Amino acid sequence: MKKHIPNIISTARIIAAVVLFFFAEITFPFVALYIFCGLSDFVDGKLARKWEVTSVLGAYLDTVGDVLTYLALVKILISQNLVPLWAIIWYIVAMAGNLIAAVIAKKRFGEFYFIHSLFGKILGVTLFLLPLGMRLTHNNSAVCMSVICVVATLSAFETIYIQLKSKEMLTDITSFKQLFSL
Repeated sequence: MKKHIPNIISTARIIAAVVLFFFAEITFPFVALYIFCGLSDFVDGKLARKWEVTSVLGAYLDTVGDVLTYLALVKILISQNLVPLWAIIWYIVAMAGNLIAAVIAKKRFGEFYFIHSLFGKILGVTLFLLPLGMRLTHNNSAVCMSVICVVATLSAFETIYIQLKSKEMLTDITSFKQLFSL
């Protein structure tokens, strides 16, 4: 049973993230679910690594949970006109880099997958903190989105680099040492 707990947590995050789509604005219940999504994202991977039960399925569930959580946030930010068009376009282009990396993985290793990379994790934290950043900058989304877009771009380049340089299928890069030893 223990080996399934990280995937159960990831699945719960996916369900919570889907519920986030039903909110029209950032309310207390939205924030509570959003915080659950962020904390569960942190916990599932930690437990999987600690218990040595990481898997491609777990990585996939984690990625789906992340994408759904942040798409729900973006939906609200866009519907309230809090994100400039240039930031949306830049972010989409940066995320396309992750798709390119997954295609490279398919060509090189026979499997289409996403890497949980160092800058990807930094991007996750940055995105998770976006609502707080918006409050601290008095809804100055240009500042917040500039930071997010730069980190997203670094994440995209990092995943492409990993897929081009790695000698084996890697799903988790946790340090600069590991990244630069490829």
